[in-house]
Amino acid sequence: MYISETKLEVRYYETDLMGIVHHSNYIRYFETARSKALKDLALPIEKIEELGIMMPVIHIECDYKIPVKMGEEICIVSTIKDIPKVKIIIDSDIFNSKKQKVASGSVTLGFIHTQSRKPTRAPEFVVDVFKPYFEND
Repeated sequence: MYISETKLEVRYYETDLMGIVHHSNYIRYFETARSKALKDLALPIEKIEELGIMMPVIHIECDYKIPVKMGEEICIVSTIKDIPKVKIIIDSDIFNSKKQKVASGSVTLGFIHTQSRKPTRAPEFVVDVFKPYFEND
């Protein structure tokens, strides 16, 4: 299993007229955390794309628990529970500064060849990065 944490401060433009984070921004928080997790593994999205692979979102879900307001710090915990094969599933939990879960969700990404846009299995260079986290499974 691979776990990554990302901390962010909620900005004004992410809130709605009620002063809470607009629901669409949680998807952006998941993406920010996903990008950081891959970067921390020395596998930033840019490198994956330079090597001829794209990772489109094929499924996403979000379960909202309690609201978050501007200025609050949030922590997004991203977890990858299975080694990537034909897709990669990243589960995310978002917590406020009181350690209360404010949202949880999951993003499923596929793998496609950049040129042909045809689906492919997870490339070996991606699988190799994750292997050490799953050796005891």
